Amino acid sequence: MKFDKKILSVAVLLGFLGGLIDTILDYTFFYKDESLLDLLFFDVPNNALYFRSVILFLFIIFGLIVGNTISRLEEALQNVKTLTGFLPICANCKKIRNDEGYWQQIEEYIMDHSEAAFTHGICNKCVEKLYPEHYQKIEEKMKKDSPQS
Repeated sequence: MKFDKKILSVAVLLGFLGGLIDTILDYTFFYKDESLLDLLFFDVPNNALYFRSVILFLFIIFGLIVGNTISRLEEALQNVKTLTGFLPICANCKKIRNDEGYWQQIEEYIMDHSEAAFTHGICNKCVEKLYPEHYQKIEEKMKKDSPQS
């Protein structure tokens, strides 16, 4: 697991914030007769120091988890590619004009701007239009190979 500076900063900040909150709560409820500064830095009872260390450690672990999650979400958000808005498309050849003004095959444009991939086939109407001499044979073969209903 890789931790960058931002994640470590969040973790340490949450750790110290948790420790400070714990100390203030201790001061408020258990050590009212002592000075808050003494309780924060100087005169800490041994059991309170142990528990404060555990809480600090838990908050740092929590901060690492939160920071790592935030980092992974930011990275995932950067990798998200969506197509929005109007796409200028040629009415005849169906090429799309890209951001530089060049015309691109629709498949190429979509692959560049999304996570989609293409595989090619040919529909029955196009087979009939483009290959009329082979269409009858292909249609018979497709009927023969298709499962009977």
